[in-house]
Amino acid sequence: MESFSHLNNPIHFQKYLDENHVQKVIEAEFNNEKNYFFIAEYDNEPAGFFKIVFDEHEDQPLLKDKKCLELERIYILNKFQGLKISSEIIDKTFKIAADHQFELVWLGVWENNIKAITIYKKWGFEIFGSHIFNLGGDLQTDLLMRKNVNPHKN
Repeated sequence: MESFSHLNNPIHFQKYLDENHVQKVIEAEFNNEKNYFFIAEYDNEPAGFFKIVFDEHEDQPLLKDKKCLELERIYILNKFQGLKISSEIIDKTFKIAADHQFELVWLGVWENNIKAITIYKKWGFEIFGSHIFNLGGDLQTDLLMRKNVNPHKN
């Protein structure tokens, strides 16, 4: 969030944090058996985190009949960016997907986060749609990207 909070209206950004990053919401996410959270470390120091969601397709028609793993909330602290931590996160996600025989890994990324979109494309993700993300009353467009991780299925 460090990387893009300054690109948003501070009022909307704070409202989003106040509504979604509070103990009640976080506890509900941690108690959902589909959610898995990971801490990324660098030299034994927390450098970021990410979340994956098993069997998640959010009623997207192009995902509905697939066994999907959603990659969510990839956050790397600014001082650790450029150290290939995001590559490790992607590798870990693809390994989990293979171990659990998922067909697709998908994610949503803010349309204005060109750096992330470029990186995801390098990893083989393709844009397949979009949806609206409500950032504290500011309706933003997230691009939906996916990668087939099972070569025997399309």
